[in-house]
Amino acid sequence: MKRIIVAGICGIVAVAGAFSLPNFAQGVPSVSADAGFITEISAKPVDKTLNITAKSAFLMEANSGKVLFSKDADKQLPIASMVKVMTLAVIYDALDAGQIKMTDEVMISRNASGMGGSQAFLDFDVTYTVEELIKSIIIASANDSCVAMAELIAGNEDDFVVKMNELAARLGMKNTNYVNCTGLPAAGGVSSAEDCAKVYAYIMKSPHYGLFNHIWMYDLTHPSGRVTGLTNTNRHARFYQGSDGGKTGFTSESGHCITATASRRHLRPVAVIIGAGDSKTRFDESRALMDYVFDNYDNRLVVSSGESVGNVKVRKAVVEKVEVFPSMNFYDLVKKGDKDQPNINVELAGSVKAPVGKTDAVGKIIVTEDGKVVSEIDIVTGTDIRAMNYFDALRKVVNKFKL
Repeated sequence: MKRIIVAGICGIVAVAGAFSLPNFAQGVPSVSADAGFITEISAKPVDKTLNITAKSAFLMEANSGKVLFSKDADKQLPIASMVKVMTLAVIYDALDAGQIKMTDEVMISRNASGMGGSQAFLDFDVTYTVEELIKSIIIASANDSCVAMAELIAGNEDDFVVKMNELAARLGMKNTNYVNCTGLPAAGGVSSAEDCAKVYAYIMKSPHYGLFNHIWMYDLTHPSGRVTGLTNTNRHARFYQGSDGGKTGFTSESGHCITATASRRHLRPVAVIIGAGDSKTRFDESRALMDYVFDNYDNRLVVSSGESVGNVKVRKAVVEKVEVFPSMNFYDLVKKGDKDQPNINVELAGSVKAPVGKTDAVGKIIVTEDGKVVSEIDIVTGTDIRAMNYFDALRKVVNKFKL
């Protein structure tokens, strides 16, 4: 049975922020950004019922953050165009920071337009919008669009790759080294199935994630009036129920690769396949991994960011106390029919001093299963509380006098 304990503590609890959780078991964001991204993986179980022939594979349920399958998931391998997930991560960060906008126009260099492999066949020395370039990256894995965006954000591809590797380091991607933004074959470019899941977990928290993932076919109209028909390289986008994201990749060196995700009944599997023997196998095996989650598991919401967990007194503020809430949802992944629930321990500060920001931690929720901590969730006010000024204090005294 679920056990809830409320404990008072002195001062504000120092805990991790909503988007900096210490391990895989502590949650990964869904598209709605219910949870934080992961930096380490706490366990790598292998389910013997899953027969995966690819060189490497990894399966996690993202809303709960639990690892369900792992085959050589920390092995360094080339991943071809799945590199573009990190390319998109850096692009989304630039959008989120206001460095660029979807409507910005990008002049296409000769270098970008001359890229080989999969491409959108961009015209040299004309402009396309950021939105058009991102759409072509997501749908058609366009190398020319990747390089054009890299040059926009960092000035050149090499400096953009530095940003990619810096973000990989922050995400704890210990088996990854990027050497370009496209995944085209190059010495030293490697990643792992585990790391591919980490960066995919990261991009899912961006408000820009998912805008174009559902598009199966798209006609890119060039400034000259020429039209290039683009088809989604991820066949799950058309043929798998609930699919709302993913990235394919292939070179002769990497074999056939895919990161795939879908959403049903609060379940969000993220499946990674590296080095499948052919394209059909990568889709069959990634589908089998996602089917395994939907067929065998349920996800129960046990901590809701919309439900108050109490009140905290606020000193030297215009309000005397404030209602507080979990900073994110927490889902408990269980085998179908399992009735057990985790223990939930709520720790709140006795009081806090204004000003208090809406995301400042005023406590934490500790979720444990079988005596082990599986998540620590910040408790926040959800609203900014300013400190009392001279006129606020005077008004308070006058009001007391009137009473």
